[in-house]
Amino acid sequence: LGRALHRLLLTCVADDNSSSYKVVGTGRSRLKVTHYHEYFSPPNNKHNHHSSINPAANNLEVNLHKLDLLDHDATTEFIKHHRPDIIIHCAAQRYPDAFESNLDESIQLNVESTRHLAQLCMSQPDYKPPLIYISTSYVFDGGVVSQEFPPYVPTSVANPINSYGKSKWDGECAIRDVMNATNSNDGGRGVIVRVPLLYGEDCVQLDESPALEMMKVLLPAATGGSTTKKIDNWALRFPTSCEDVAKALKLMIDRALVDKQFTGTYHVSSPYGITKFALLQLQSQLLNVPKTELDERAVGNDENPSAANPSAAPRPQCTQLCCDDTWAALGSQVEFATLQDGMRRSLRGFPKRFVMGR
Repeated sequence: LGRALHRLLLTCVADDNSSSYKVVGTGRSRLKVTHYHEYFSPPNNKHNHHSSINPAANNLEVNLHKLDLLDHDATTEFIKHHRPDIIIHCAAQRYPDAFESNLDESIQLNVESTRHLAQLCMSQPDYKPPLIYISTSYVFDGGVVSQEFPPYVPTSVANPINSYGKSKWDGECAIRDVMNATNSNDGGRGVIVRVPLLYGEDCVQLDESPALEMMKVLLPAATGGSTTKKIDNWALRFPTSCEDVAKALKLMIDRALVDKQFTGTYHVSSPYGITKFALLQLQSQLLNVPKTELDERAVGNDENPSAANPSAAPRPQCTQLCCDDTWAALGSQVEFATLQDGMRRSLRGFPKRFVMGR
């Protein structure tokens, strides 16, 4: 997501360079690397937020600063030194099973680093940058306990059923408690953005996204294996391109930099729902993989994964997000890529590109 936002910001640089702003975006959950984007032009209404990404931007290197977000002193020093105009907080342990296996560090990253960034944004008397916090649709339970069913609006009752979802909800609460509890006109507002399953169009490793990792079953046997694997055909997902989420974030950045009262919780999600096994079938069709070959390598699993594997973190069956309130608040709407178009771009160069990236 950080790379997609970086490319979009580069594409939207204004023709006149009379002024500029800084954006810091945290990312890469395991490496905890901070993307630091410097000197982009201020909001300008003449830009078309639905324009395609400039191909030349794909070749531009992201300026990275290694920063352990669990080191609060180092984080404080970094933010005070660079004084960004806005912070986009994407960094998280976002894999539910990995979260369960390393609870303490995962909670520190997802909750306490979020709280610390929020406190940093509010701590300086003359400097209070807004913070956009990336949350998840997994704050909802699919209705199994709450009896509140999708599609969910921002005010729907949250009831996460796994530790990952609870940590992201706790991160949301930290933003609200620290940044949005009082009314002020001096900035320092928190914006919460819930997203579903994301995929990148520039991934070099399939396990960068759960929407792509199933394709490992189609890698050559020497690098991916060829045994038949059960793929979830129970949960309905809404895979969304990071490029499209970046467009929505750009709208929010523009708004936050000119409106110090801009705050709230927003949903950004593709409307196209699909199970992981059906997605694998679509991906195989796009790559002209014979159905017989796919059948040898993968089979759909219609059971609740938690029932089949009690050690796995529980997942809700459907947490579809409604984005109507988001577009109404922003006065503009993102046109989401279809699954066919998004997957076609994401799988360019398969398998060589991904085998080389393993």
